[in-house]
Amino acid sequence: MPVYEFRCSGCGPFDLQRSMLQDTESAPCPTCARAASRSYAVGGAIGLTGPLRGAGRADRARVDRTRSGEPMVTAGPVGRRLPPWSGGHGH
Repeated sequence: MPVYEFRCSGCGPFDLQRSMLQDTESAPCPTCARAASRSYAVGGAIGLTGPLRGAGRADRARVDRTRSGEPMVTAGPVGRRLPPWSGGHGH
């Protein structure tokens, strides 16, 4: 089911998961129980098209961290790791 954004005149915006058949109906505010109308707005910062279309929540969070400049480790050290007993050369 899709998630819709509603706006209560007293409490502000909240999200609610509803059936598509109920998309135009008002919803009770979870805080004060007043009737709230659906809010129509432009989508968020990350569009769900292109390479992120099938991405999960963790993948989108990783992209957000990258865009914010937060350092992250994405892979282990580069190069072949030799076992400690090998002595260094494989002749």
